[in-house]
Amino acid sequence: MEKRISARAIIINDDGLVVMYRNKNGNEYYTLPGGGMEGTETEHECVKRECIEEFGISVEPIKKLYVLEDTKTIQHIYYCDWVSGKLGTGTGEEFAADNGKGVYNPMQIAFEKLAETNLVPPEIKERILKDYNADKNFVGDRFESVSSVIKLESDF
Repeated sequence: MEKRISARAIIINDDGLVVMYRNKNGNEYYTLPGGGMEGTETEHECVKRECIEEFGISVEPIKKLYVLEDTKTIQHIYYCDWVSGKLGTGTGEEFAADNGKGVYNPMQIAFEKLAETNLVPPEIKERILKDYNADKNFVGDRFESVSSVIKLESDF
């Protein structure tokens, strides 16, 4: 089986980390912005498209920080600058009233509340907290290249 390839964004400003709140069949959780790559688009093109569609914001990928891999997916995670746009103005299919996929709500979480938030997968939340607390911006010398490939224990 071929793995689904996706690109995701870590976007931080004074208000915290940009995330998507999800409620699917009563299961509440948060995810990083992003999604599956389409056609021949690059990882950068994918993360830019997904942020516009889902969040209404334009971003510029700065540096790849992580690669997450499980049995079904490979996710490339980039630290991104928020270039323009207003959070919550996305027009992606997720926001249709009858999308059949549950609730989507783009928002920001303050870093002091991130540890108690159900950001999935939990391995990425742990790495974000560790690395952000160390550098306060993810762009220090530690991130000259992908800092790690994180093999997940289970699919998410």
